[in-house]
Amino acid sequence: MNPFRYGKIVSGQDFCGREPLLKQIIGYIKSSQNIVIQGERRIGKSSAIYEAVQRCKGIQYLYMDLLGIKSIDALCKRILRAIVVLEQKAGFFDKIIKTLSYLRPSISVDPITLMPTITFDASVELKANSIPEVLSLIESLHKKKRIVVVLDEFQDILQLGDAREALSLMRGKIQFQKDIPYVFAGSIRNKMDEIFTHPDSPFFKSAIPITVDPLPYPEFSEFLKKKFATGKRGINDEVLKKVFEIAHDIPGDIQQLCEALWTVTPSNSVTGLEKLKDVLELIFAREQKSYENDMSLLTDFQIRCLLTIAREGGNKVFSVPFMKSAGVNNPSSVRRAIRRMINLNILFESKNEYRFVNPFFRAWINYRGR
Repeated sequence: MNPFRYGKIVSGQDFCGREPLLKQIIGYIKSSQNIVIQGERRIGKSSAIYEAVQRCKGIQYLYMDLLGIKSIDALCKRILRAIVVLEQKAGFFDKIIKTLSYLRPSISVDPITLMPTITFDASVELKANSIPEVLSLIESLHKKKRIVVVLDEFQDILQLGDAREALSLMRGKIQFQKDIPYVFAGSIRNKMDEIFTHPDSPFFKSAIPITVDPLPYPEFSEFLKKKFATGKRGINDEVLKKVFEIAHDIPGDIQQLCEALWTVTPSNSVTGLEKLKDVLELIFAREQKSYENDMSLLTDFQIRCLLTIAREGGNKVFSVPFMKSAGVNNPSSVRRAIRRMINLNILFESKNEYRFVNPFFRAWINYRGR
């Protein structure tokens, strides 16, 4: 069985290292301190938080993913559904139904997953004044059991048309829930900074910041080698270093490459550099439709900019050499093109560099150009 896991939260034997980080998170959770955790997507934020909570005896995990949230109605209902998943006792279901009777909630069990689900009257839309009421249910739940509240991809709350009001109401309620630790996780640094470090934000200095960095090569490479060894496969440092380079040191992308390496490598063999071509072609075959869909959303001008970034990197996209290579001559047009690709989640900005959200998309563009 392939031992590599990506695209999901991992724990236990599938979780690698990060002991100092885990110790820090556990300490803050146990002292009911709110924290904000930042790091690139797929770097392992959610897994680190989950692993830390698993090591906190007697504390349960109330998790909400706010990725792509578009309205306060959706925000409130995601929180309510998370509460239902965690609290499966009929008594608390009755409390939810009574408290939110105007939403005509209906609680049932999914016949496939056997997990409790909750639906609401779609004609009733929750507004900002519902936020304190919903967060009060978290407080009621905490009276019955110790919980940690995890709000993942929290920066997406800024996409709400009335984001400031939503943040003000959330902060107004959370600051009085002193015994409940809140963990705010996010992958877009400038937006998380806007929420937690800007003086005008309701959440200004409301949580202790923690950054999740890539795993150190010596620690992570040994972990990966042991995973390969479980299937009588070997991999040397030359190949692993190339894997880390292709994936920009992001653990989730490294695991994806290793999963594909395992797939194309027979047991009782050692993986060499020649296998990387087969691995990338396998990933391209799996993801090509997604790449083509992203390309179809772009104009010819935007595609020229994207191809140049893929070929030359995104460090100096407004320089004369970059624009000459891309066949463009207007820096403001390049800026608009890049902003469009950031909004489409194709690119992101990191330390004054524009990078591909999916490094394999970049590899596919360059491979296809040969």
